Amino acid sequence: MEINSENIKEYTLSIRKANLYSLIMIIPITAILLIPFILIWDFQTFEIGRKEFMRLFIYVLILGIILHELLHGITWALFSKKGFKSIKFGLNGITPYCHCKEPLKVKYYRLGGIMPLIIMGIIPSVVGIILGNGLFLSFGIFFSWTAGGDIISLFMLRKLDENTMVYDHPHKMGFYIKIN
Repeated sequence: MEINSENIKEYTLSIRKANLYSLIMIIPITAILLIPFILIWDFQTFEIGRKEFMRLFIYVLILGIILHELLHGITWALFSKKGFKSIKFGLNGITPYCHCKEPLKVKYYRLGGIMPLIIMGIIPSVVGIILGNGLFLSFGIFFSWTAGGDIISLFMLRKLDENTMVYDHPHKMGFYIKIN
């Protein structure tokens, strides 16, 4: 959909900046998830699971990237008029992406944005902490890291009304809205 550039407000970041901010988030994400595990269980228990995770890493990475983008796409498709016809998957350089070609209400855009973090990051981390499973915790920490760009987008959405229509940016990380 073409919109006169005078009637839009863009909320975007370059992939380079998004990757930098995501890198900075690695330390607090790790601390938030790892410290409770170590206090309840111990570091050695985590280390056993981390080593197992690293043995499976290439498989987890490939399948995880696909699942991460599918979670965005499935969620946004549920709330878009044309369903999966409005969803596009691709690569921006080496960065995989999912793009919704039609506008969504902020509340649905947020939901699609946060799904990979919840499903692949938070839930496995919590299960890992509860069960003392370092493999699950390693999986959850890693996929919380990979949701860094999504966390940044959610932060950019924070001041928008949940019913505002958001247009996913087709070429940059972020979105834009119409202004009257």
